[in-house]
Amino acid sequence: MSRIASMCLTFLLLAGLASTAHAQSQAGAQSLLIAPGARSDGMGRAHAAVSGDANMIWWNPGAMAFAQGHNASFMYTQLVPDLADDVNFSYLSYVQHVEGWGGLGAAVGYLSYGKSPATDDQGNSTGEFTSYEVAPAIAYGTEIMDNIGFGVALKLARVDLAPASVTLDGRAGRGTTFGADIGMLWKMPALKASLGAVIQNLGPDIAYIDEDQSDPLGRNFKVGVAYTPFENEIHRVLVAVDANRFLLPGEKLGVSVWNAGAEYEFNRLLALRLGYISDPVGTIVDPTYGFGLAYKGFRFDYASVPQSEFLDRVNRFSATYRF
Repeated sequence: MSRIASMCLTFLLLAGLASTAHAQSQAGAQSLLIAPGARSDGMGRAHAAVSGDANMIWWNPGAMAFAQGHNASFMYTQLVPDLADDVNFSYLSYVQHVEGWGGLGAAVGYLSYGKSPATDDQGNSTGEFTSYEVAPAIAYGTEIMDNIGFGVALKLARVDLAPASVTLDGRAGRGTTFGADIGMLWKMPALKASLGAVIQNLGPDIAYIDEDQSDPLGRNFKVGVAYTPFENEIHRVLVAVDANRFLLPGEKLGVSVWNAGAEYEFNRLLALRLGYISDPVGTIVDPTYGFGLAYKGFRFDYASVPQSEFLDRVNRFSATYRF
């Protein structure tokens, strides 16, 4: 048995956290699948057609065509607090408007699997090691026609599961790959609506030790619609729906996951959010909820989100700043 068995257990436990247990159990580079932002979490992760903060790099780079000013966002969350307090995910992103060009941005995600015990082939402890992933990205979005934005995000994923010193064959469990997201956002002011579509994580498979046992990236096609049925100087209501189709080997035809959510905003200060995630295969069929507090360009967001049926709900926190 390999010395990285305990790390693999943590990897499998993490398989139900970001999008779906089913998709993650097949895909490599898990950090590319974890959706950033407590605002989107509170809205059931229905965000493909919603433009706004710097997290649009992940959700839909096409939305960056409509970026205004400078936007920064940060999220930190423990992923399985009921099982391990050192398994966490951080995401930092920045987007700015460039006159005559559109939106430019950069982001980096960091996923820590925490510390794992290393053992020899007799089961004797030989110490500990840390496993992690880091995924930097750059993105650009511009209007290709009036109210139609197109964008591309290029990303690199570096996965370090185990150093060579703790594997039986003396080879490190590491892998590197790259990917791209291609997105479009069509704003329809007359209808107070927008339509978004994005293909995520197009790129080569990732291998950690053996090239013959490589894993595909979590490729996904997402389409969404957002609608603002009511808005004035004090009140605003936003509703959104996303449909996801995973592009992984063995996936059945049809929609893999449905996401739906709504946001009520009062006086640009307080936002209340409800959502729902329907992912039967990933055993996530539950509501989400959250809120946001804003003041002078700064916004703090909170969300409670479900995981697979084997794990408790988790709390997500994020902060954004527009200047």
